Amino acid sequence: MKVRVKGIHLFRKLGFFLSQAALGGSAALEGVMMKAADAWALAVRLPNGQIHVERHEEEALTKKYPWARLPLIRGVVALWDAMSISYKSLSRSGELAGEEDEKISGAAMYGTLAVSLVIGLALFVWLPARLAGLLVDEERFRFLFYVVAGLFETAILIGYLVFIGRMKDMQRFFMYHGAEHKAIAAHEKGLELTVENVRAQPAYHPRCGTSFIAFTAVVGVFVYSFFPPLTVAWYWIIPRLLMIPVVAAVSFEVLRYSAAHQDPISRLFRWIGFKFQMLTVREPTDDMIEVAIESTKAALTEKPTEKPMVVA
Repeated sequence: MKVRVKGIHLFRKLGFFLSQAALGGSAALEGVMMKAADAWALAVRLPNGQIHVERHEEEALTKKYPWARLPLIRGVVALWDAMSISYKSLSRSGELAGEEDEKISGAAMYGTLAVSLVIGLALFVWLPARLAGLLVDEERFRFLFYVVAGLFETAILIGYLVFIGRMKDMQRFFMYHGAEHKAIAAHEKGLELTVENVRAQPAYHPRCGTSFIAFTAVVGVFVYSFFPPLTVAWYWIIPRLLMIPVVAAVSFEVLRYSAAHQDPISRLFRWIGFKFQMLTVREPTDDMIEVAIESTKAALTEKPTEKPMVVA
């Protein structure tokens, strides 16, 4: 698999538009995925310049099961739903865009995921804890320890995003991320989905998955501070793994609340989210906006699932 695809696979969870609203989405390889309540659609710019569009019937878990709409639970369910569909759309867009030149066996795929998980835990969990331990005594100043660890974790994440953001292919991916946001904003305002209307919308959105990731760093400081000090650094990973659903659930509620309210705390969280989106969102070109529009239209149509179509 090419380096480009590997980098975007690591990024995919940041790009998904986490939302309980009627429409969400994520960037794909040379395309955009949009998710409505009953289906998701994928539009990809083919190497010949045409736009390939396909729609898949798939009811959201939060719509299918009433318990999945309960506060806190809905955050974990929505995250799982988002990750699942994002992975499907990313893999499919890679095939259509001609990026995956060879089939990868199941064993190789799971091996790659396992290695990526270990590297991610070492880089974003173990290393921040070790660095924080050099500056703060965890037993005496537990909350301060987690604050410092969270700052190191955030700094490493920012550095990683800045690094991959310099890659030409990732810059295009981030531009499609911006096109996705603009198309959703135009739809939410009730505007006709034209290139002109979509282009005029802001590239940042308060319910973006990048904002969600930023909020997990803040929420994590408070959640993890309830755990007793762990003298062995690798043991520090265990509570982090166990509490991922809790942190995700609370962060999701913060995301929803801050996007819908105008109080000072909500504005502060939106500001934090937008600052992080500066690392993962770029202004799209008109041809990218066209792709986002086609994906949006396909996701919102009430027609039954049809065969893939190509837009000239």
